[in-house]
Amino acid sequence: MHLSTMAQEEKCTVPSNANSGAADAAPAPRDVTKIKRPQKSLASFVAGGGAGMLSTTLLQPLDVIKTHMQAAENPRDRHFKVVVNRILGEDGVKGLWRGTGPACVRVGLGAGLYFAVLGPMMETIRSAFARGEPYTQGDGGPLKEKLPALVTLSAGALTRSIASSVVCPITVIKTRMEYAAASGLVYRNTFHAVQTISYKEGLSGLYSGLIPTLARDAPYSGLYLLMYNRIGSSLKESVPTGTPQAATNFLAGALAGGSATLLTHPPDVIRTRLQLEQGLTSSIVSTVKHIVEVHGLKGLFVGVMPRVGRRALQQAFAWTIYEEIVQRVSRKF
Repeated sequence: MHLSTMAQEEKCTVPSNANSGAADAAPAPRDVTKIKRPQKSLASFVAGGGAGMLSTTLLQPLDVIKTHMQAAENPRDRHFKVVVNRILGEDGVKGLWRGTGPACVRVGLGAGLYFAVLGPMMETIRSAFARGEPYTQGDGGPLKEKLPALVTLSAGALTRSIASSVVCPITVIKTRMEYAAASGLVYRNTFHAVQTISYKEGLSGLYSGLIPTLARDAPYSGLYLLMYNRIGSSLKESVPTGTPQAATNFLAGALAGGSATLLTHPPDVIRTRLQLEQGLTSSIVSTVKHIVEVHGLKGLFVGVMPRVGRRALQQAFAWTIYEEIVQRVSRKF
């Protein structure tokens, strides 16, 4: 039911009484938009966080393998098969799921915050872009309308920057725990990791790699949203009639996630290096210089295949689950 129709129905329920003046004292109709917005934001937070944690748990081995590939100095230690065999030999199968705890906390909080803020952010930017023209988000989520590219790119980049800044300390812990077997670090749990890093390295240790993280995540999210929106619209027009919407969302999420990840991979290599330094103060410039001098330009794309595969599947799962949950929750409000 459209908002305008709901408002009209509420107005019709107000009794009119010209003789007693009751109409003048009747309460004004409720602002349905204001009622629905907090509920949708909460639903988006829960749906996005839950979908993110589920996909992260399933695909964590690819992230662990990527981290080991990016951290290795010896080119022979960067091959996928070599990395997997080393992890299994040193830490067993459980080594492939190192860092799952902080990864789930990071993604649950980060994705939840991202999805909760995304709708209002798109409304704000869309309204400013359209010079105050009101924008009403549809029940299917914030990306069901084909918005201008600038609106989508800006909303994705700004929303992801906020979420990534909030969860940066958890990202550092996740990266350290993923590489624990090779580095010799021992963290009993996430809380112990926070205590150890804070004591030895201070606040700067928990926020190491923030700049390359933002350099990776902001353009990634902007590109992802734009591609997801455009690919989803194209698929909707080209797929056979009767194709489930979930299948279209999954394919759009996979294609957009893989493509955006490939284009923004170098900052991820730099972030990993900086976050594994354990108190050293290398700059971004010196880190890039070292990578290029030792490994060439291809060093900036180490671990790209497991990361592209993981991101493509993660985004496909997360966005499909998110869209399905939001659609069902929206019908109840």
